[in-house]
This record gives sequence, structure tokens and C-alpha cells, in this order.
Amino acid sequence: MTGRAALAALLAATAACGARTALNDQAWEPAALYCSDALLAGRPGRDLALVAGVPRALRGRARWAVVASPPGSTATVQSDGGERATFRADREGAYTVRVSAEAPADGDAGDAGPAAELSCELTVQIRAAGPVAACPAELTVAPLQPVTLLGRSAGDRPVRSVAWSVDGAPAGSARRPPEPTDAATTRFTPDIAGDHRLRFRVVDDDGASDECVTVVHAVPREGLRVELSWDPPGRSCPDRPGAACDDSDVDLHLLRGGGSPVWGSGGNRSESDCYFANCTAGGLRWGDPASTDDDPRLDIDDVTGHGPENINILRPSAPYYRVGVHYYASDGAGPQAATLTIYCNGPTPVARLGPVTVTARTTPEANDLWIAADIVPLAGGGCRVAPIARGGQPWIATISEAMRSPAPPAP
Repeated sequence: MTGRAALAALLAATAACGARTALNDQAWEPAALYCSDALLAGRPGRDLALVAGVPRALRGRARWAVVASPPGSTATVQSDGGERATFRADREGAYTVRVSAEAPADGDAGDAGPAAELSCELTVQIRAAGPVAACPAELTVAPLQPVTLLGRSAGDRPVRSVAWSVDGAPAGSARRPPEPTDAATTRFTPDIAGDHRLRFRVVDDDGASDECVTVVHAVPREGLRVELSWDPPGRSCPDRPGAACDDSDVDLHLLRGGGSPVWGSGGNRSESDCYFANCTAGGLRWGDPASTDDDPRLDIDDVTGHGPENINILRPSAPYYRVGVHYYASDGAGPQAATLTIYCNGPTPVARLGPVTVTARTTPEANDLWIAADIVPLAGGGCRVAPIARGGQPWIATISEAMRSPAPPAP
């Protein structure tokens, strides 16, 4: 970005806040020391004009300094103490230029306290050729919490296109990209816990490009969170049609332990089982009738393959919870390999179970039910996960068998 473009961006930003500009024939006078957050770009060995908003009372007293630069760089910045400076870098990379000044003390000199130090910073990217892309800082949010991302770009030539894509995601994520993918400002929703790496790419009208990567850390905030995916994740038909796509429908179930819990299915609703038929939206009412903190909620019911689905409880209070995975409908797909990830009051999984293959046969009641594990809440917010096995193998039954046959013993 040229010095004239940087000044125009600065004036536009301050005018929006009520500062006077040459547009109304008044001298521009910022209320305080101000640096634009626009991305500035330059070339090695060339002068780059920088500008900051410096109040009239501070002009002649502003100090410009390079405070961050690539290793080995001897970049310089020259100024007469006013709002303009000339910057020259000798290496490609990112630079930070700080503008600072002491604010005038109020009152008589004898009564004034220490002068306040004012400062702001400008970001400069130096490249030999082509555009410069800059990604937003890394963010930490809860799973399924949408975030707005702004990719920035600068360079000598107009930008022809920008694009967002998923560079990396936790196992089991559907890897759905930000929307829209072709605009600098976009929205992204992490579908499961873990680190989601997002790539921002810029192409100018000469075909030159640059890209950067940011990370959205999705950290569970619930006392209990159970996530299900089934192979191969991210190949749901509505989003990614193709030879590898299928519409398999696998469901996550969470039983409340204690009493006589009953698995639910299609037309057989069970209030002791959180699943697609009764646990979306408001969820089920378990535990304390005056609070929803110990109630379960199914956030996603994925009916077009391959997850994720998740059930969470803010503050689990039951003696234990039993996790099941039911192959509800294949829609022409074959066996599916299901994987469970369990979190208990923290960002690190306490257990990963699977993959375990489940098979669909004729009706939901005849399809496989993987009775996977018991989760026992512990004092202090953690939990103990006890995988369930029969004959040394995962406990595979059907909904019908699970209702009439002896259940696995309580943990």
C-alpha cells in the first residue's frame, strides 16, 4: 500500500469517528495518537511512506522506531517527529513500527505528575513481488460457536480473488470450509473440539499469490461431551457429491444410568435415552427440575453421513452414563466404522473408542447397536471411562436385543 493509500485509509477511519478532515476545509486533528490497522506492504530496499494520526500538540515530539523485524534485518525509519515517516527494509518478512510520544502534562509544572506515554503500532509486510496476505489472530471458542474472520491483503496490483479453505482439522470433523469461501470477511463454525487450521489465499491480477494460515481452537466448556463420527468423515452427499459419498445415518445415544434405563429407537421413545427423537432443541429434563445444567442436549443429528454428532451436559450429576452408537439407516451404504471421542471438563479427550464396525440389515430395530462405554463422573469435574466388551470384543447387539436381553452390568 502506498503512503497516499495509507493516509486515505487513516482519514476514512478517523472521519467515521468525527475527526475533522480536508473534506470540510478544516485541518485534520486526531483526538489522540492513532495508527491505522490496515496492512501496509512494501519491497526490500525501497522507501515506504508511513503515516500516523498525531495530535497537533504532539507534532515534533513523536518518536518512530522499528520494534520487530526478521532476524538479521537492519530496517530504518526516519521522521522529523511528526505524523509522517519514511521506512526502508532490507529483508522480506513482517515488521512492526511503533509511534510514541509523551502526552502534555495538565496543570502547572509543579503540580503535574509523570507524563503519560502514548503509543500505537503499524504492521508492515515486505515482499520482493506479489501480494501480501495476512490472517487474523488465532481464536479460542466453544465447538459450534460461529466466529467472524477477516483476511487482509495488500500489494502493488489489484486483488483478483481471495479464497478460504480448511488446511487441517481434528479427526472426525466434516471439514466444512468458512462461508463464504470467496470473500475476505467470512464466518466459520468448528463442528467438533480441537484445532481447525484455516488457509487464506490472495491472487492479484498478474497471477501472483500469497497465503497465510490461522487456527480456531475449539475447546469444550461442558462437564461431559461425547462426539461421534463414522468413516469416512466429511463425505456427506449434499455437500460433496461423488463416488465416495453415501447417505448413511448413524446415531449417537446417551443413557442416564441408574434405575431401569431403556434404549430408544424410531417409534419407541425413551426418556432415559438422549438421542435424535427427543434430545434436540431443548433437550431432555434430567436431574434437578429447577436447573438445566444437568440436562443432556444433542446438538447435531447428521442423517446424511458421516457426522459429527455430539451430546453434551454442562454439569453431569447421574451416577453414570452409557454411550451407544446405533446404525439407524444405510440408504444403500455398507457397514460403517464408528469412532467416539469423550471429553470431561477440559480441552483434552479422556478417551477415544473405535473405530468399531456397525452394520445395517433391514429395519432400525434389526440394525447394529454398539454399546460402547460407561462414563462415571468424578468429584472435581473429571470422569472415568469404562469401555464395554463381551467375550473380549466390542458389545454389538440390536435395539431389540438390548431391550430384552441382560444389559452389561453397571460400572
